[in-house]
Amino acid sequence: MPAVPQHPRQAQEGRRPQSKADTPPQKKAGRPPGAPSTIVNLRMPVDLLAELDRYIDRLEGQTGLKANRGMIVRRALALFLETRASSPSAPSL
Repeated sequence: MPAVPQHPRQAQEGRRPQSKADTPPQKKAGRPPGAPSTIVNLRMPVDLLAELDRYIDRLEGQTGLKANRGMIVRRALALFLETRASSPSAPSL
């Protein structure tokens, strides 16, 4: 017995394909350009996250540039690791 189509032809006849001029430009998706990267899930206290969000709001107000949590956390971690590598006498966590 043949399968019944999900979308009858009559319903599809009323549709017309959108022209390319009607579609808004899509935002690029995927990994950002640069060094290879991966996603890391991180659990953090809500208070610390709220503080991070307040910092991002202040930063966007001061610079006029958009920022996000991932960008700030990546930069903070990079700076932390740089300072730890350059000062061998720093106490360990």
